[in-house]
Amino acid sequence: MKPDIAGSKDVFIHISALKLMARKPVVGDQISYFSETQSDGKIKAIKANIEGVAVISTRKSNNNHRRHDKNKSTSGMLIPLLVIFALGIFGFQKYKEMTATPVLTNQDIEQMEWQPSVKSNNPITNQPTFRCEAGKFHCSQMRSCAEATFYNNNCPGTKMDGDRDGIPCESQWCN
Repeated sequence: MKPDIAGSKDVFIHISALKLMARKPVVGDQISYFSETQSDGKIKAIKANIEGVAVISTRKSNNNHRRHDKNKSTSGMLIPLLVIFALGIFGFQKYKEMTATPVLTNQDIEQMEWQPSVKSNNPITNQPTFRCEAGKFHCSQMRSCAEATFYNNNCPGTKMDGDRDGIPCESQWCN
């Protein structure tokens, strides 16, 4: 580029110095610039613009907005991911608590009340005494005909008298 001042040295201008201009320079354009002397003694134009041509500063700000939007979208995804991760850990801990096999200690065993299903013989009648226990409904769960008869007569939901003749467990105990 030739300066307007006669006898001045040529000035090097790189196209990147005009990157904020609305168009590229053409022959005959007047260019304003600040100059800088390089280490080799040559003069270089910096911060240049074309006279009468609009300066576009939105390119740089658009890039900044894009970077900001990208960071915003990344942080916008980070919080929900952290919440989901925390809920997953919490749910897994609750699942482990619910499915854990309890470990009985000696103290737990000492505090338990032991109630055998068949008590010792009644001292007056010398007959065993029974009581209804939850979950006992079938002949395979009985120990004798007397127990099956007691359950059939006194406990709801038993399934031991298939022919409904009043005699339970005929093929196992009461034949």
